[in-house]
Amino acid sequence: MNKLYNGDSAEELKKIDSDSVDLVCTDPPYGYDFMGKDWDKVIVDNKTWDECYRVLKPGGFAFVMSAPRSDVQYRMIQKLEQSGFRIDFTPIYWAYSSGFPKAYNMGQSAQKKLEFGKARRPDRDLGKLTRNRWSGEQEGKLFSDTGGKVELTFDESKYLEKAYGGFQPKPAVEVIIVAMKPLDHKTYVEQALDNNKGVTWLGDCRIPDEDGDRFPANLLVQDNKLDDNSKYFDLDKWWESRLQKLPINIAEGFPFLYVKKPNKKEKELGLEKFTKKPAGSYLGNVDSKNANTISGDPSRKIIPRANTHPTVKPIELMSYLVILGSRKDDVVLDPFLGSGTTAISCVLNNRKYVGIEMDKDYYTISKSRIKYWENRFF
Repeated sequence: MNKLYNGDSAEELKKIDSDSVDLVCTDPPYGYDFMGKDWDKVIVDNKTWDECYRVLKPGGFAFVMSAPRSDVQYRMIQKLEQSGFRIDFTPIYWAYSSGFPKAYNMGQSAQKKLEFGKARRPDRDLGKLTRNRWSGEQEGKLFSDTGGKVELTFDESKYLEKAYGGFQPKPAVEVIIVAMKPLDHKTYVEQALDNNKGVTWLGDCRIPDEDGDRFPANLLVQDNKLDDNSKYFDLDKWWESRLQKLPINIAEGFPFLYVKKPNKKEKELGLEKFTKKPAGSYLGNVDSKNANTISGDPSRKIIPRANTHPTVKPIELMSYLVILGSRKDDVVLDPFLGSGTTAISCVLNNRKYVGIEMDKDYYTISKSRIKYWENRFF
C-alpha cells in the first residue's frame, strides 16, 4: 500500500478506507509566516484532521510536529482534540543546535526609525518583495532584511542596542504532539490484543550506551547538545545502532551518522537531475537583475538547491517516530509529505507509506527522493 497523492489532504484522504492506517506521522504547516511561504501561514483545518481520524485505526497514534511557540502549539492541539483525538499524552521534544535567531533587533530598528522615519532605509525598501520582517544574528554576525546594519548614533537607539522585540530566543527545540484515536475497547490490553494498537513501541526506541539501553524519555537530543548528559536522550546514538541493522548497501551508502538538521547530501540524494533553484527563505526575495543575490542586499549570496523545501526533517528523527508508533508492514500516513522524509523512513524501516502533498514541485521532489531509497533497498 505504498501510495503518493498530489492534492489537498482533506480531499485526497477521502480515497482511503476508514480504520486502515496504523500511524499518522507528519510535519504540517505551523500557522505562522516565517519562511515567506503562504502555505506555512495556514492553520490546518478540521476537515483534514477529521479525515486523519477516520482513516486511523482505533488506538492508533498521531505524531504531529509543531513549533514551540505557545499560540501555534495551542491551535494545533485544539484542532486535533476537536476532531476527536485524545491529546492527554506528553509531547516529545526534539532538541538540536542548528537553529538561528529570528528576533527583531530594537537598536537597529530604532536607529532607522529615528534617522529615516521608518525602520527600513529608503534605498533598501523592498516593499512586497520581502515578507520576512525580522533581523537577527547568525554565527555572531548581525544580518537583516530591513536594510543591513547601521551605526547607532542616537542615544535612544544606543540604549536599545541589546534589546529585541518581544521574546524570540534562538530556537533549539521543536515539539512533537502525541495524539491518539480513542480505543474501541475498555482497556489498553484488550485493544492491544485485538489490533496491536493503543501502544507505542518504546522498547525499540531505547537509547544505547556503555551501561546498557536506557528507557526513552520525551526529549530527543542531537549534536551532543547536553554534553555528558546527552547520552540519556541521544537520538544520534540510537540512529547509529539502527544503521547497523540495515542492509549493507544501505548502511554503507548512508550520508551521515551524526547530524544537526539534514545536511545537503541527505536532502538531495535522488535529485541529481533536478534544476537547482533558490530555496527556503530566499523565495520571493531574489534580485530581479541577479538571481544569485537577495534583492536590495548584494552581499547576501544565494546557494541554489535541488530540494527547495525549507523545512526538511532528518531521516533519523522521522525513523524514530515511525518505529515508535508502528511495526513492520504497518501503514504510515503523512498528509503533509513535503519532500518525502516520512516515506523514506518507512522504506528504510519496512513500513508501508501513504503520502499526500499539495505542492506540485515538492511532490515531484518527494517521488524522486523516495525512488532513490527504494532502488537501494529492494
